[in-house]
This record gives sequence, structure tokens and C-alpha cells, in this order.
Amino acid sequence: MSVTPPPPLPVPAPTPTVEDPSAVAAAAAHQVRGPLSSIQLRLELLRDRLTGPPNASARQEIQDILREMERLSEILGQVLAWGAVDHSSGPVETVDVLGVAATRVDAWAAQACVRGVRLCLDGVAVTGTQVRGSLEQALDVFLENALHAAPEGSDICVTVYATPSLVRAEVRDHGPGMSDEEIARACEPFWRGTAGRSREGTGLGLTVAAALLAASGGHLELGRAPTGGLRAIAVLPVAD
Repeated sequence: MSVTPPPPLPVPAPTPTVEDPSAVAAAAAHQVRGPLSSIQLRLELLRDRLTGPPNASARQEIQDILREMERLSEILGQVLAWGAVDHSSGPVETVDVLGVAATRVDAWAAQACVRGVRLCLDGVAVTGTQVRGSLEQALDVFLENALHAAPEGSDICVTVYATPSLVRAEVRDHGPGMSDEEIARACEPFWRGTAGRSREGTGLGLTVAAALLAASGGHLELGRAPTGGLRAIAVLPVAD
């Protein structure tokens, strides 16, 4: 007998306060980024000067260091995004929901192919439905997480549907999913669930996505899919 999972739950976005470390972390990340870029450039120049077989090992070592520095740069970028979210006034840009969803699915198609995963898009919303907010960034977070979770040979489905007042953009995978306890903590800064600990990352993706959606008058929902896996849903108001 199949058991129907509970409906997705709204996940509260972190609310910045005077004591919130996000602003401090973002300021520190901004200060670190300059020296990091300088070090990367000097290492690249050094790598290019080391020619010939005798220097092959040194070149590989430098390349490994550069790869780790790229990862550090990505982490700093996420910290900056977290600290830059302004909850007092959301983005004013209006975007076409189906257009954004199709663009993001296309952008992640190559990585999905490498991982042996199929991406599909199902648009129930009327073409031309507009929202204000960071739908693109939220979908990127959802798709990146789904690609890491989805087993080879499975599907990741992106579904966009709308009511007269709300748009819901959902990404569903067939990975291990999350427990109710993990869903409740998923947007805590730097927190990572059981499945997320086995891969590189900051634990800030869903934190940033939830904060950006909240800044636009929307919210993030997470839930378990009926066939297993996770449902990540961006909910935004339809633009006037």
C-alpha cells in the first residue's frame, strides 16, 4: 500500500538582524576576494612559465591549487550573495516565468548529460506570465542540488504552474530526499543535510534562495516527492 507524503512545507527565510552574521561574513568575503584574485593571477603566470617535461609535476600541483582556489571563490560568491539580500525592498525586474525556466533548464542540460540525468520542463502557466523576483537564482540552486542528488538514469522535472495571483516553479528529483527534520533546517546558513555532506558546497544555496524569494514577496517550499526524492518550489506573486 503506497503512502502519500505530506504536502511541501514553506521554509522560513533567515531574517537579518543587527546580530545576524551575514553582513559581517559578506564584508569579510569582499575583503578576501581581492587578494585571492591576485594570487590566482600570479599562480597562472607561474604555471605558464613552467614549460617542458621536468616541470610537469610542478605545473600539475599549481593546477590543483588553482582548482581549490576556484572553489574558494565560489564559496565567497555565495557568502556575498547571502549578505547582499535586502529584505526591505525586493528586485523590481519583471521576468517571464516560462522563459526563465526554459533558459535555466537549457543552461544545466550539459551537466545533466554528463551525469546521465534527463531534464524535463512542463509549463502549465500561461506563456507571458510575469513575476518580480529572483526566480533565475532560485532555479539554479534547485537544479544544482537536484543534479547532485539524482541517480544516473533518472529524471529531474521542472514544472511551472500559476494561479491568478501566484506562480509556483518546482524542481523534483529522484534522489534520497530529506526528512522532515532536515527540511525544517534546510535554510539555516551553512547547515548541510546527510546527503549534502558527501559533496563539496557551502550550505548556503537554499539560504540565499529563500532570502531572495522572501525579498520579492515570495517564499520557498520543500517537500518529499510521492516516488521519492525532493520537491523544491519557488513561490512568487504574479506581477501586476
